[in-house]
Amino acid sequence: MNDTANNVIDARLQEALSQYFNGVTLRETIGDCAVFSGIRKQNGAPVDIYTPSFAVASDDAACAAIAKEFERYEKIVSPRLQSAERLLASRGFKKSPALALLSCPVAVFDEAFDTRAVEAKLQIFDEILDGLAVLHGAEIVHGNLNPDAVRRENPDGALRLCDFTFAGGRTTKVTRLPPAYQSRHVINTSQARLVDDIHAAGMIGYRILLGPHGAERVLTGRAEAHENDEVVSAILGEEPTAPTAADLFPEGHASAEQITRLLARMTGRLANATAYSSAAAALKAFRSVVENPNVGIAAEPLRTSTAPAPDLAMASAAMAPAGASAGISRVTAMALFGGFLVSTAAAVYFYFETRATTDTLRLAMQSRAALAEKLDESLALNGRIKTAALSMREPDRLLTEARLTGAAVASDTAAGLYSDAGDAYSGAEAALNADDTDAVATAVAAATDAASGALTALAEARAAATAAEADARAAEEAARGAGAEGTKPFAAAASDSASAREALAAGTLDRASGRWTAAADGFRQALAEMQVAATEAQRAAKAAKAGAEATKGSAGYVLALGLERRADGAFAAKSFGDAVKLFKAAEQAFAAASPAPDHQAEPTADAAARKVTIGEPPERLAEAVRLCLDAAPIPASSCPTARPADEAARPATLTPFTIDATEVSAADFARFAEETGYVSEAEAKARVVALTSSGEARFIDGGYSWRTPGGKDTTYRSAPDLPVTNVSMKDAAAYCAWASGRLPTEAEWETAARGGSDAAFPFAGWSPDALVWRGARDAGMRLPQPVSAAGAANPAGLIGLSGNAREWVLAEDGAVLKGGSWNTANPADLRIAARLAVPENAPGVDFGIRCARDLEAWK
Repeated sequence: MNDTANNVIDARLQEALSQYFNGVTLRETIGDCAVFSGIRKQNGAPVDIYTPSFAVASDDAACAAIAKEFERYEKIVSPRLQSAERLLASRGFKKSPALALLSCPVAVFDEAFDTRAVEAKLQIFDEILDGLAVLHGAEIVHGNLNPDAVRRENPDGALRLCDFTFAGGRTTKVTRLPPAYQSRHVINTSQARLVDDIHAAGMIGYRILLGPHGAERVLTGRAEAHENDEVVSAILGEEPTAPTAADLFPEGHASAEQITRLLARMTGRLANATAYSSAAAALKAFRSVVENPNVGIAAEPLRTSTAPAPDLAMASAAMAPAGASAGISRVTAMALFGGFLVSTAAAVYFYFETRATTDTLRLAMQSRAALAEKLDESLALNGRIKTAALSMREPDRLLTEARLTGAAVASDTAAGLYSDAGDAYSGAEAALNADDTDAVATAVAAATDAASGALTALAEARAAATAAEADARAAEEAARGAGAEGTKPFAAAASDSASAREALAAGTLDRASGRWTAAADGFRQALAEMQVAATEAQRAAKAAKAGAEATKGSAGYVLALGLERRADGAFAAKSFGDAVKLFKAAEQAFAAASPAPDHQAEPTADAAARKVTIGEPPERLAEAVRLCLDAAPIPASSCPTARPADEAARPATLTPFTIDATEVSAADFARFAEETGYVSEAEAKARVVALTSSGEARFIDGGYSWRTPGGKDTTYRSAPDLPVTNVSMKDAAAYCAWASGRLPTEAEWETAARGGSDAAFPFAGWSPDALVWRGARDAGMRLPQPVSAAGAANPAGLIGLSGNAREWVLAEDGAVLKGGSWNTANPADLRIAARLAVPENAPGVDFGIRCARDLEAWK
């Protein structure tokens, strides 16, 4: 499978994904992540699967950073973001972590979008900012925010942001954002930041209000579609002007001016304004101007007046001498003085004539003084009330935060403190209504302390739930790795995990912690049960092995050894379920092994055992390393710097034997299968192994077997004289037994291949045209050849020992393949001493057979 950059997706990753999903296909590559589409096996849900792409798969640090971001995203619960279906972090995903999100195939910006009312459009913008705020709250950059990344799971579902870049916080060039939604920084670097997400959201706002090409219209001043190059040039060379309220709201809107300024600020088009610090800040500002149309984006501070009260000011003006500061003339002063005398005389007259009226005026003046005193007291009280009212803002903010974050249900402690804070705040409100400012202060302090305590208790409950969840997930992964899914403790623990997730979704964090803890205990109990079962199976296999000592050297014994070795490896890796199966298979194989032939029953001079040396000395191994550099059709960097240690020279003992001159052909194996009804392992498992030039094994499906050597649309009948392939060691041993023979030992194969010489190859020195392999100059010799024409013969007349098909042999350490094949690219792997240890039950696309037989005496 290839990604959109034509890079091969690792086969091990494909295999790991196939365990959880059906129909996995590559959808696209976004930044450093490949995105697959698939169907979850467990619930049939369509999913988008994010995993590091081939380009970064070998960078452990990059994969680890992306994995941590996957973990943070998986913990987010928001109806505005693509829902996390499963975080894949088991053994198969250690180097290639994967995050499965529920697919959202329904576009929000469809053909009907622009026919909606303006309020419905503004609600869409609110939901986009809401989702972005949640994402930024988890310190994750979207990096790809544009209209196509805003979708729904189904036509009636909620709006969700999709198509994330998941860069793991690294400064890597990851965005594939359409140019119209890129900031100047993104165009220059391809590196998206939080502020670039806010810019992209603002451009979506223009698209919402101006139509399908709204963002381009803002950038170029024209309404039609544009080439990307033209848009990029406009961004890099633009004067950052913004549309007017009339452009955005031609039919008017109560918040038109404020929304126009908000979008301008989000996209860097509002003069003398800084960018929003976060998506949450932009969301808060947007909701404020929609709910309160008369509130501006950057409101002027309130001004307080120091002028006297209007009535007192008027009185002061009436009492002030009109010309006191400018001076008056003597004539004017005399006139005023004369007037004063007249008025005084009149006043005396009226005093004596209207004494009752004078008393009335005196009472009025006293009432006015009392009123002024009361006014002063009222103003002072109003100041204290205003201060008290302002002091209630902080507990109100804390209570709101506690309510929105779920403190009321998170834990008993948090709920109690939240309730206390609410009661204290209600007391503060009652005291304020009664103008009891001292009681307000006391209640505000109590409400503030209780609300702060509730938030602290909430944080502690959340931390405990997170830790308990991580512990349970680790225990579940270990139990799954051990194969404990079928045990009763595992089922109970899985139920506890489900309850924990429900509690977590409901915000009851204490209950979630308790259920996660119970789940972790259950998973560990399940693992312990599997370990006990594996230990018992191991003991039984060892006992069967001890009872099969007499069968050493037989094919059955070697098969059993291979099973035991794989079982020991599974046990060491704590894959106890696999270990149980393999130990039981080994126990049965040891019990079924036939005794090896006793060649020493009647010893004669011609049947004496011979001591031989197989493998090669250090200097010959060094020559093999150089041969790859000199003759291999692969880059020098792909050549190993040393040969495997198990190719070193070592002694062996032989008894009289003979070995077939050619490999077993497909026609030979067909006669065996037709006569016996034998079903090969490839036919039973529908899976075979393909080896790369470096010897790495990859499983492939597609109907490969000895009957269909090239896949389901091929047949052996088209070339029955080619070597049989796609066979396992078990298949090879069964055939040789039917043909009155057996599999050769490694020592027999090497001795026969040398033909009495000490050469590195069956045909003496290296010759690229003497055998069938990938580097042959004749193109026909790069593909399998008939067994009787598979390259040069050795001195004893044996054909095809190097190249054509790999051949199964019995070695001291288990099943081994010898000779290389048509698929071998390193000539050093075609040497007689070269060997490849593989599982005995693995059929391979180039694995073949050559049989041996016992003799009474040496020829």
